[in-house]
Amino acid sequence: METMRAEIAAQPPVEGAYAPRRGDICIATFADGEWYRARVEKVESPARVHVFYIDYGNREVVPSTRLAAMPPAFGIRTLPAQATEHAFAYIQVPQDEDARADVVDCIVRDIQNSQCLMNVEYSGATCPHVTIQFGDTKDDAGLGLVKEGLVMVEVRKERHLQKMVTEYLNSQESAKSARLNIWRYGDFRADDADEFGYRR
Repeated sequence: METMRAEIAAQPPVEGAYAPRRGDICIATFADGEWYRARVEKVESPARVHVFYIDYGNREVVPSTRLAAMPPAFGIRTLPAQATEHAFAYIQVPQDEDARADVVDCIVRDIQNSQCLMNVEYSGATCPHVTIQFGDTKDDAGLGLVKEGLVMVEVRKERHLQKMVTEYLNSQESAKSARLNIWRYGDFRADDADEFGYRR
């Protein structure tokens, strides 16, 4: 990264010379003012470009003036992306911002500074879907979220996944019966499914 930044400092990009397109690998200035490698995920307008920092795994919405073409010497053929994206298998995070924040807080609290095991369960449209087990207890982190009533189960139809899906669904029913977190007012999905994007 330091070599890339030195090259960019020696030959700074011309502001506005780069026109981002979805899927492009480029460089972007982060909030700290430094350049990092990024992938363009969505272009709403020149003022709002969604990027994924391929070496750190975070996302940001930036103006196109903070983007530039990737110097060829630092492309992903030379140095592969250092962050790989995964999604939790078998769960669906609620759309409500407060509920989503609760899920993130719980994950960070539980997983941060812990040794975990990750298993790829199935492939998704954009990334692999995984289960994460804690190294010491072998407890499933995603199943823990379901048991706490923080997320919903995403039902999968594949035959080889049915044992896990059944375990997740049983835990979801227990959380619903106990009216935990997102289930505190009962099963909201039947009324809100179409309007808020929930699916059973």
